Amino acid sequence: MAPIVLYSTRRTPAGRAVELTAKMIGIKLDVQYIDLAKKENMTEEYLKMNPMHTVPTVNDNGVPLYDSHAIIIYLVQKYAKDDTLYPAKDLVKQANINALLHFESGVLFARLRWILEPVFYWGQTEVPQEKIDSVHKAYDLLEATLKTSGTDYLVGGTITLADISVSTSLCTLNALFPADASKYPLVLAYLKRLEQTMPHYQEINTDRANEALQLYNQKLGKV
Repeated sequence: MAPIVLYSTRRTPAGRAVELTAKMIGIKLDVQYIDLAKKENMTEEYLKMNPMHTVPTVNDNGVPLYDSHAIIIYLVQKYAKDDTLYPAKDLVKQANINALLHFESGVLFARLRWILEPVFYWGQTEVPQEKIDSVHKAYDLLEATLKTSGTDYLVGGTITLADISVSTSLCTLNALFPADASKYPLVLAYLKRLEQTMPHYQEINTDRANEALQLYNQKLGKV
C-alpha cells in the first residue's frame, strides 16, 4: 500500500496537525507542500480531491479527504493501535475533544487567519488593534478552559487530538503575539508542557511558527 499523500503548506496549523497526528500514531506520509500564491490548490486535479481548495488535503490510496479535524479523526480511527488520542467508546471524552477541535477552528485559527491572510496575500502592512485584542481574548478563553480542566492536558491526563490541533494555532499565535505570563500562566505552562512531551513538537510546531513570524515581520517591514 502506498503512503498517504498529504497536500499542505509548511506553515499552516491545519497541515501541521495532520503531520503531528501521523507521527503520534506511527504512519508515514508522502508530504507534498503546495504554493498557494501560485494557486496550486486551484488546479483541476486538486479541485477534484477538494472542491473547497483548502489545505490540508489527503489522498489515502484513492480516497481524498479534507479539513484537518476530519482527517486526524480518520487517521486515528483507521490506523492508530489504540484509541488514546480519540476514545471510541467514551462518548463524553470524545465530545469534549470535539468541542476543543471546534474551538481551534472557530476561534484560534479563525483569528490567526483573520490577521495573517491580509498580510501574507493582500499586501496589508498594518494590523488593526482590534484583531490583536481578539487574540488575547482567545487566550482568556483557553486560560479558563485549562483552569476548569485541572489536568495537564485539555481533556484528561494524556495528549489527545484536542491538544494536537490546538497546539498548532496556539504556538503560532504565541510566536506572533506572546501571551503575558502574569495573565495567562496556565496557557504558557501548557505550551511548555507540550513542547516537552509531544513528539516532533519542535520541528513541526515551534520551528514553523517561527517561520510564520519571520514572514509576518518581513511583510510588515519590521526586518
